[in-house]
Amino acid sequence: MANNKGKHAAPVPEDKKHAALLRNLRNLLLALVVVVAVAALTAMEDGIHFAGLRRWVMYGDSSSTQDLHVYTADSNNRYGQLGSGLLVIGTNTIQLFQDSSTADYEISVQLKTPQLSVGTRLAAACDVGGNTLYVLDQNGLIRTMKTDHDLVYYSARLNSGDYLAVTEQKNGYKAAVSVYNASGELTFSFDSYDNYISDAIVTPDCRRVVMVSLEPQSGVFASRLLVYDLESASLVSSRTVSDGLVMDFSCNKDRLLCLCDKRFTITTLSGELLLDHAYGNLYLHDYTLDGKDFSALLLGRYQAGNICTLLTFDLDGAEIARLELSEEVLDISAAGDYLAVLYDNSLVIYTRDLQESARLEETEYAGQIQMGENGTVLMISGSSAWRFVP
Repeated sequence: MANNKGKHAAPVPEDKKHAALLRNLRNLLLALVVVVAVAALTAMEDGIHFAGLRRWVMYGDSSSTQDLHVYTADSNNRYGQLGSGLLVIGTNTIQLFQDSSTADYEISVQLKTPQLSVGTRLAAACDVGGNTLYVLDQNGLIRTMKTDHDLVYYSARLNSGDYLAVTEQKNGYKAAVSVYNASGELTFSFDSYDNYISDAIVTPDCRRVVMVSLEPQSGVFASRLLVYDLESASLVSSRTVSDGLVMDFSCNKDRLLCLCDKRFTITTLSGELLLDHAYGNLYLHDYTLDGKDFSALLLGRYQAGNICTLLTFDLDGAEIARLELSEEVLDISAAGDYLAVLYDNSLVIYTRDLQESARLEETEYAGQIQMGENGTVLMISGSSAWRFVP
């Protein structure tokens, strides 16, 4: 007859119970330490230490450089960071590099004057003065756009919500502006009868579009900023830029940052002027409008030379800091809370108040840089790029 009595497990010795309890307590304490450390690092210095922790998790040991990408040298190349990869737009190819020197994809194109704009998930490559525009993501080409009747594009800009503003020629008009949402659907169109439109961008909240109009004023052309509501297609505000033509501009929150040939201005979307910084007898050597809540100008006493002043401004137009430089500056780039300056033989990462945060000596053949919001910097030469991890 089978034995129907259940089997009982042997009792666990007291020393094993004690060891298991200690392990559980140790794991709990470790988890608490991590949580407290993350909270403390986030609070300290506006999260700068936490950004360093994130970089260590992503890239490993600090203060290192990592070889990433090798591509065809082309003086017309344009570069942008799409996701974690480097997008290289040339006259003949579009390439995206992620983690190696081999491109994730390569698209054959014909772009005489390439322009690159990068949003959050999308990028737009436009042939300025040509009739072709490419919209891409990390997986490749999404769509190709063409102008009507082989007319030309003036600009194509993506905002952080991946809304695309396209400025182009149009038969019977001085210019036309079209806005497409992140899915590629046309949400707004504007035909200009009277004035030329040189550029346009959608605001970060994807509710308005800002256009740069070129209008005659006292016998010369002047720039006028036009703000239209996307839903009602009505003019919300406008403001003329006195004594200056807009060369580049950006929309940060509800602020318009306009880099002109003779001055730098910051206005609100309602048209209120917050900053009108004239260059005077100084020359504009470089600039960046891409800081999270700041912008930077590099102004020099001479048209060519190393004696320059680096200035940063907040979104209300107040000067944050200035730094006198005597080294040759090859490029500057901002993202997040950081400003990177590429000198002839070194790279220095500054905070928005121009305090040195990290430094790299021996920058090899780098001539351009791309600052990342996570505090890393892509070092770009004519035919290769690599990442500096502070």
